[in-house]
Amino acid sequence: MKRERCPRCGGRLDVEGESWSKAEGTVERSFRCRSCGERFGASVQWPNAAAPSQLTRRAKRLPALVFAWVSLALAVLWIVLRSLDYGSVRVVVYGTVARGAEGFLHPVWVVFLLAVAAFLFAAARRRSAPLVVPASVAPAVQLRAEPRGMISVVVAGSRDAAARDWVVVRNQLEEARVVGAFHALAQRSSSFAAANESGGWSRAEIEDAQRELYALGLAIGSALLGGSGEVADALVDLPGDHLQVGVQSELSGIPWELLVARKGGEYLWQLFSVTRQLRDSAGVRPGPVRHGGGCRLLLIANPAAGGSGRELEAVEREAADLLELGASRPDLLRVVRKSPRSADELRQLLTEGFDVLHFAGHTGDATGLERGWVLGDGNAISPAELFSDGVHVPTLVFANACSSNPSTPGESVADAARGLMLAGVPAYLCTIAELHDAGSAAFSGAFYRAVLGGGTLGSAVTAARTALLGRHPITWANYVLYGDPALILCGGSTAHPPAKKPAFSSD
Repeated sequence: MKRERCPRCGGRLDVEGESWSKAEGTVERSFRCRSCGERFGASVQWPNAAAPSQLTRRAKRLPALVFAWVSLALAVLWIVLRSLDYGSVRVVVYGTVARGAEGFLHPVWVVFLLAVAAFLFAAARRRSAPLVVPASVAPAVQLRAEPRGMISVVVAGSRDAAARDWVVVRNQLEEARVVGAFHALAQRSSSFAAANESGGWSRAEIEDAQRELYALGLAIGSALLGGSGEVADALVDLPGDHLQVGVQSELSGIPWELLVARKGGEYLWQLFSVTRQLRDSAGVRPGPVRHGGGCRLLLIANPAAGGSGRELEAVEREAADLLELGASRPDLLRVVRKSPRSADELRQLLTEGFDVLHFAGHTGDATGLERGWVLGDGNAISPAELFSDGVHVPTLVFANACSSNPSTPGESVADAARGLMLAGVPAYLCTIAELHDAGSAAFSGAFYRAVLGGGTLGSAVTAARTALLGRHPITWANYVLYGDPALILCGGSTAHPPAKKPAFSSD
């Protein structure tokens, strides 16, 4: 196995233990860092018939075995040649070897040997099992706005060092252009389906949107991070499957998940399961952390239905899909749909204890100063205001609505996320621009199916983005996840599996 570096400090890793399951084809290893002393485990898929340690021992013995066999072959050849008659047979042997050596000089042999070497090299790479870094020790990137128009970028957990940092010139005009172009594209994609009676987008519309998003990704990787491409290259070269991006409030409106390091490369979210962390001075009060098993989901869908222009047909389809999903897996997910008319009613519901709060509806103005979730009475409330003392804090809050990362005028778009983190919510999934109803329903379904498969929240968001890529112009790029990417909401193993409950209830 190739030696890797510690994802926390970049030091060398020592293998402390190894267990191998031939039936499951997996290897579990425990590591210890020589520098910081941190211990953690890793799991790899291993299809070979022998454990990695056995193959390592065999590889160490290989040079000695090769030397022994070559020595034996040369001894046998010496004996054979000594026994042959020089005037006849031995001369024929020498002549055949000479003609073979001349034929070996033909250029075809060079091509053949290079092809064989490439094949053997590729086969060796496939046989090696890379280290899978647990998400809890995933590398992290911190972005902070500095005085005098600069941005500091700190990359922790790189392959060759404990951390690397850069200070690059901040291009605020380019930031405004990228954010404005993203929101304009989101608004335009919402009008695509409105103008189409079938409710879908044409292939040309989707491809045009994909090209514009890719251009924005290249601009984020170059113009917003110094222009040289060095910082973006360092990000995409990090180890592991998850990546935590710590952003300061005033930089949180930029869709960093779309970063592309170089032309022809992939988005950052395609290379990693990306989640965000808020890098502000205020601390975050720790909340409940789940480790798998069944979970209860409170579904608030179309709570303002009945008012003028308030009914969202796609939200009703989204709610039906979630209820059906809960009915198909009652051991893992119980969906409870309610329509609270006021914030007090919603707070009362939350006291019953839910693992997920899912809101699908409108966001609007509350007293003309801030945006929030519109409930049945027509008033809007910021989600962070729901979790006062005595209210159970869910593991995940999913706000599936337009610009559901609300803010007051002049402040950052991370205000709602900060409020929820301070209230103890471990994860918040939201949008950063105008959202199309049908696309949001498709994303929701793909996300929860991935969650029920036992994936982490970070990998579930990646799976949902991948499912919508090429089918929706921009919906897949509209979502951001704040919190720990390693959280497993449901579908994981628990010490005491929950008893089966009714799939759902409704008011």
